[in-house]
Amino acid sequence: MSSRRNEPEQAEKKSGEENTSDVKRSGFDSFRENIEAIVVAVILAVFVRHFAVEAFEIPTGSMAPTLFGMHVQVESPNTGLSFEVGVPSNSSSGELRIKDAKPYLVCTEDCPNEHCGLKLHARGPGDVLFSRTKALPAAGGIPVECQSCKTRWNAARSSFRQTTAVLKEMRCPLSGHRWEHVIEPLDHSGGNKILVNKFAYDIGEPQRWDVIVFSFDQWKNYIKRLVGLPGEKIDLVYGDVYVNGRIERKPEHPYIQSVLWKKISDSSVREGGLSRVKAWKEPKGVGVGAWQELADGRWSITSAKSSEPALLEYQRGLDNYIPYNSLSGNSPRHYSVGDMKLGFTVRPATSGGWIGAEIRDGDWTFQLRLPTGKPAPGRPAVLERVVNEPRSDIKNPLKLRHPAPGIFQEKEGISLRLNEESRIDLVNCDDCLIVRLNSEIIFSLKAAEGYVTVPDVGNPPPPADHSQYYLRLLGNRVNANVEEIEIWQDIYYTSNYGGRWSHGIQLEDESFFALGDNSPSSSDGRFWGSVPGDNMLGKALLVFWPGWPDNFQLRFIR
Repeated sequence: MSSRRNEPEQAEKKSGEENTSDVKRSGFDSFRENIEAIVVAVILAVFVRHFAVEAFEIPTGSMAPTLFGMHVQVESPNTGLSFEVGVPSNSSSGELRIKDAKPYLVCTEDCPNEHCGLKLHARGPGDVLFSRTKALPAAGGIPVECQSCKTRWNAARSSFRQTTAVLKEMRCPLSGHRWEHVIEPLDHSGGNKILVNKFAYDIGEPQRWDVIVFSFDQWKNYIKRLVGLPGEKIDLVYGDVYVNGRIERKPEHPYIQSVLWKKISDSSVREGGLSRVKAWKEPKGVGVGAWQELADGRWSITSAKSSEPALLEYQRGLDNYIPYNSLSGNSPRHYSVGDMKLGFTVRPATSGGWIGAEIRDGDWTFQLRLPTGKPAPGRPAVLERVVNEPRSDIKNPLKLRHPAPGIFQEKEGISLRLNEESRIDLVNCDDCLIVRLNSEIIFSLKAAEGYVTVPDVGNPPPPADHSQYYLRLLGNRVNANVEEIEIWQDIYYTSNYGGRWSHGIQLEDESFFALGDNSPSSSDGRFWGSVPGDNMLGKALLVFWPGWPDNFQLRFIR
């Protein structure tokens, strides 16, 4: 009887539907399953890489600052902020090409000047370089001179070390401070690693301003920004792109323009006072002497009892300098940039006056005036084109309206409320002027309103001097505080020889035109022409490396 009771249980085990743990498996079965899993994973990876997405490493800085190639981090001794400087390299082999690297003894002591943050020093008094061939004193301190602020002190012997480096003049991108920096090649970081969507142009068409990856000379892949489409004629004039004779605007969405802005000034960033030129200054003999610099980058204006506008002018220049190119060995000519964005926060304390700004972009000068206090009839907000000043040494806040074309806009009911912060943004880019008050557009000037430039490509205009580009803050009959003053510049495309003018680039059917965001240091369509459509590999999707906590750069590419 006992034997009969066990028969169903034995049958269950034989069926293999339950209690499978009792089935004995050989070592070969486990090995086979692991091999199958690995093979499937490899096949999937190859499929995804070949047909869907592929990883690339950026070898050069032709797309900086959108994408970085090999680079070093440089910290400004004046602001403490870090920025990237490209390390020249062979784009195919990856070999570094830093010129003039020499053996040095460098001092690792911080500069004793509390306002200077330079950390490496390779010079002594009298510009004497310490090299391996020079013996150090047997005892006592070793004289050192800071390459940033010229402070001298005696450093301990233990603070020196031998290294191979170059001494290169740097320029802080926010403060303009210049100093000689010790660059050690071993401190470089690799280029951004990105993923490319290889399906993008199988299911859709390439769009202007896409960041594209393509093959060009059979063995090398390039990454650039798509600017020209099939059949178009491209001109590059004063940094802007013209398509078929009309300026091409970069869209705000999907965020193309916003990623191409380059910040060049920020009054909220604390400086050590090392820069020889202040960011903002009230010109002598102009206005009523009403502007006063306060702490932490703030300014006050006191002109409530004066009928003459008070003027504050940006002083540090508006050129197309790119700090990433400091080690490139090239010295491209810098051009003034008129496509700018000015933002500032104002808190007015008196009513009846106005706060505004003025921007000059070559032949175009615009003035913005926003009334303070409660809105009142007869006190509109005004944006108008005004007469240009005849010379750089003439600064007159009281300007006449430009006679032609008569660009003038005014709106009632807009004002700056007393004792409340208001954020003002004045954006001038690609023949388009936009004014935002607390993120809301209150003025917009485009071609339909008369703001349009049509270059004569057969007869380029004479070069403009730097005085034809400026930014100013203005105030009249008002007491107020102004802070968080920021300036951005748009990308400036040069010709294939680094000039201001490149024209007549005619694209054939199924061909595209691409440019690097780092225009002064990019091998692109300006040199080797158009890209055949069959060479397009895909659209750059995202940066996935570096991913360190202190340098995390996971982001979509715009």
